[in-house]
Amino acid sequence: MLNLREYAALDAVGLAARVRSGELSAIEVTEAAIAAIEALDPKLNALVLQGFDLAREAASKVRREQPLAGVPFLIKDIGVHVEGWPTTMSSRFFSGATPRPDSEIVKRWRAAGVVFLGKTNTPEFAGEFVTEPAFRGVTRNPWDLALTVGGSSGGAAAAVASGMVPVASGSDVGGSIRVPAACCGLFGLKPSRGLNPVGPYHAEGGAGLNCEHVLSRSTRDSAAFLDATAGPESGAPYRVERSVKSYLAALEEPLGPLRVACIEEALGGTPVNGEIRARLREAAALLESLGHEVQPRRFPAEVSEAAAGEGWVSLWFMDTAAAIRERGRELGRPPRPDEIERLSHFIVDRIERMGALEYLSVRQLAHRVRLAMSAEFADVDLILTPSTATLPPLVGSISANAPDFCYTRWAARSYAFAPFSEVFNVTGQPAASLPLFQSAQGMPIGMQLVGRQDRDHVVLRVAAELEAITGWTSRQPPLWAGSIR
Repeated sequence: MLNLREYAALDAVGLAARVRSGELSAIEVTEAAIAAIEALDPKLNALVLQGFDLAREAASKVRREQPLAGVPFLIKDIGVHVEGWPTTMSSRFFSGATPRPDSEIVKRWRAAGVVFLGKTNTPEFAGEFVTEPAFRGVTRNPWDLALTVGGSSGGAAAAVASGMVPVASGSDVGGSIRVPAACCGLFGLKPSRGLNPVGPYHAEGGAGLNCEHVLSRSTRDSAAFLDATAGPESGAPYRVERSVKSYLAALEEPLGPLRVACIEEALGGTPVNGEIRARLREAAALLESLGHEVQPRRFPAEVSEAAAGEGWVSLWFMDTAAAIRERGRELGRPPRPDEIERLSHFIVDRIERMGALEYLSVRQLAHRVRLAMSAEFADVDLILTPSTATLPPLVGSISANAPDFCYTRWAARSYAFAPFSEVFNVTGQPAASLPLFQSAQGMPIGMQLVGRQDRDHVVLRVAAELEAITGWTSRQPPLWAGSIR
C-alpha cells in the first residue's frame, strides 16, 4: 500500500519508473492521488470536476511500457477538451456545455499512460493573474491561504504544490503557467510557440500567444511531459519540430558556457519588490557560478512603449469574445448580466467596437515587438528576469468582478504584480519560472528564464542545474499531502 508521504515525495518520472518496474501498480498510485485530493481539496478548491471512477478504470488499463505509466494528472478547465467532460472555462454561461472529443494534446497524454483524475479551476476565460472566478470560487494557495495562488492555471498550481498530483496541465497566454508556478513554488515552462499542439478546435490561441503544457515540481517532469506531447500537429498553422530527440535525455547532456541577459527593470517602469530584486542578483550569481556570463540589460524602448495602454491585449480579448459569441449561438441568446463577469462584459464591448483594420494593427504591433526583441537579444542565449514584480498579493486585491470594476484600475493592479511574462508570449520564446528562492516570510520567489526560439532544451538544461544547486523540490508548503497522517 502506497502511503501519502511516499506518494507525495515522488515526482512523475519517479512514479512512472516504479509502475514500469512493477514495484507499484497504477491502481495503487491512483488511489493515493484520490486520497490526497479528498483530504486537501476541501481546503484549496483546486478541482472543479472529479472523475475518480473513470480514473480507476483507466489505471486498470495502463501498460507498463508507457513512458508516463500511471502518473496521476489533472486538466485545466479551459483550452483543451476531454472526452465526456464539459469545458466551462469557469464561466456560468458555459454551465452545461456539451463535452467534445479529446483535443490532440489530450490524446498524446493518454497515449503516454497518464491517468486523468479531474479538471482544475481557472479564472473566467483564463483572463487573470489570480484564480477567483465568481462561478467556481477562489482557489487557495497551500503556502498561505490568504494569498493568491496566481493565475490563470491556479487550480493546477495548488494541486501540484500541495502534492495532490505531481503534474497538472496549464495554458499560458500571458504568464498563466509561470505566474502561478512562481506563487506556489513550482517549475512552470511555457514552451516555444507551436511546439505543443493546441488543436483541433483552435488553430491557435490569442493569435499565437497561447501555449499548452504543464506545471510540475521537478524540471525532469516538465521535460518528460514535453517528450510525450511536442511535435507537429496535422493542420496547425505552425510546424515546429523538436530541437532534440528527447528533452528528458537532454538534461544529462553537457552544456557549454552561455551568455545571459539579466533584466531587472520591468516593462513600463513597473516597480519591483526589493526582496525580489535582491534574489534576482543571487540568481545571476548562481548562473555565473555555473560558468555562464551574465550581463545587465533592459527591454528595448519601443517594446516598453508598445506595452503601454492596451498594447497587445486585444489578441487574447478576441478569443474571449469569440467564445462568448459561439456559446450565444448554441443557446440562442446572449449571456445574462450575471452569467459572465464584469471583465468579460468589458471585453465583449471592446471587441464589438473594434474594426478589422484596428485588429490588424495590433497584429502588426506584435510583429514589431518580436523584431525588436530579436534584434536586441540576438547576442545572448538566455534572458533572466523575475517571474513577478511582487510577492503574491492578498486574495481579493485584484478582481475582475468587483462591483466597482474599472478596467484601467484592474489592468494597473494586474501588471503591477506580473509585468515580466506576457512579452514572451508575443515573441513566442520558451520561458520558465524557476522556484529558486523563498521570501523572509517563507513564500516562494520565482525567477524567469527565457531561451531562444525553439531552444526549449537549453532552458530545461539550465533549470535542472539550478534545481540541483537550490534543492527546490525538497521544500513543501504547510498544506502538503506528505504531512497527512
